[in-house]
Amino acid sequence: MKKNFSLKDGIEYHKAGNLQLADKIYKSLLDLDPLNVKLLSLRAIIAQSFDRFDVAIKFFEKANLLQPKEVNIQLQLAISYGHIGNLEKANLYYENAIELAPGNIEPLVNYGNNLTKLHRFEEALNVYERALKIEPGFAKLHYNIGTMHLKEMSPDRAIGWLEKAVTLDVNYSTAWNSLGVAFSELGNLRQALEAYQKASALDPLMVEPLFNMHAVYIDLDLPDLSIKALEKAVSIDKHNNTLNFFLSMTSQYYGHEDKNMPLLDLMSGELDVSPEISSWNYLKSICLSLPLLVGTNTKTIEIAIAAAKISGLNLEFGVYKGKSIRTIAALIKESIHGFDSFEGIPENWNNEPKGSYSAGGRLPEVPKNVILHKGWFNETLPIFLEKYKQPVSFLHIDCDLYSSTKTILDLLSTKILKGTVIVFDEFIGYQSWNQDEFKAFMEAAQLYRWDYELLSFSFVTKQVAIIIK
Repeated sequence: MKKNFSLKDGIEYHKAGNLQLADKIYKSLLDLDPLNVKLLSLRAIIAQSFDRFDVAIKFFEKANLLQPKEVNIQLQLAISYGHIGNLEKANLYYENAIELAPGNIEPLVNYGNNLTKLHRFEEALNVYERALKIEPGFAKLHYNIGTMHLKEMSPDRAIGWLEKAVTLDVNYSTAWNSLGVAFSELGNLRQALEAYQKASALDPLMVEPLFNMHAVYIDLDLPDLSIKALEKAVSIDKHNNTLNFFLSMTSQYYGHEDKNMPLLDLMSGELDVSPEISSWNYLKSICLSLPLLVGTNTKTIEIAIAAAKISGLNLEFGVYKGKSIRTIAALIKESIHGFDSFEGIPENWNNEPKGSYSAGGRLPEVPKNVILHKGWFNETLPIFLEKYKQPVSFLHIDCDLYSSTKTILDLLSTKILKGTVIVFDEFIGYQSWNQDEFKAFMEAAQLYRWDYELLSFSFVTKQVAIIIK
């Protein structure tokens, strides 16, 4: 650089948004003073601005060697490692920042968020509670705790935190949306709808509450409003293939073929929605008339239980935190048996590593008519069947994996009779849909000569309900 710029010049250009010139100035000064922590940090901050977090890390790491007790360097290293997906390394730096400045809320909140992403929910809650002691009226913190409970499939625990978030900040649109999700997960559709409508009114360009509204409208038997919600979402994000698929599929289902049928044909080559389109084509190919379209988890369970008329066993495989089994227990008078290792899935599944959905070996709180059986299915189910000889009335399979589903269906094959109703939680509309629960059931149906009929399907929840004929 011909002109001799000063650090003050660089900072002025930086503040004015001329990041490239600012970085050139910082670089020229750093060449003269390579151990200047401030210059290293400023170059790192500009690298962050260009999403070059690997470069930012190099500068911050060098600054950290020179000044290891600087809280902001620890914090920025944590943020940068988080952006490149190295959450464990990020967490080490958050821990350092927290130790250096225990009264600083930012590293606590970010650390809790990372622990939530890693499904380490108890640790996350402990960290969030430390942050609450510093700033109890921080709406975003209440929101984060609520969404953490949603991710751990505890919507009943989420509601109080999310309600507090929107009380502290009535204009918090994303918190209103998440509150709607919590109500929806518990089957409180009218309350869910009110929360989604509030979120959409506060932020008319946010598509999430519109998409969520469409699912609730389906279950409230308001198809025109469902389609209108999707149309509005698509008008906001025209190139979103998922939204376009849902609009086209829902319109076709409700008889608006002229308007939307060509769109699905045009989308058939789009890789990000190919699982949805192939699932939709499969459903249309096997059904003379399509089964009931459903928008929410609870509605699928209600439909299935209402159809389960034979006397027999009620079983769930994949209990985790107990959300669905509590719903089922509230809808039936009889007992329901829940099976789970509570140690997570036994093998990798899509983007979920082995051990995902672990409850740490702890059994959830459940109603009195729930009986839990802890252990792997191939070990607990044979012992159970030695004692219980009845046929299966209602069966809820939420174990994701082909191998686990095959084990269940093979062991129960003589108990699955005409009138047995099965809900599969991951059956259609996702990356490996035809290789998991779907594949295991198709093979079992052929092997054991089960005739069956689909009672309902949902692309929102990926579920189907099936009755053996």
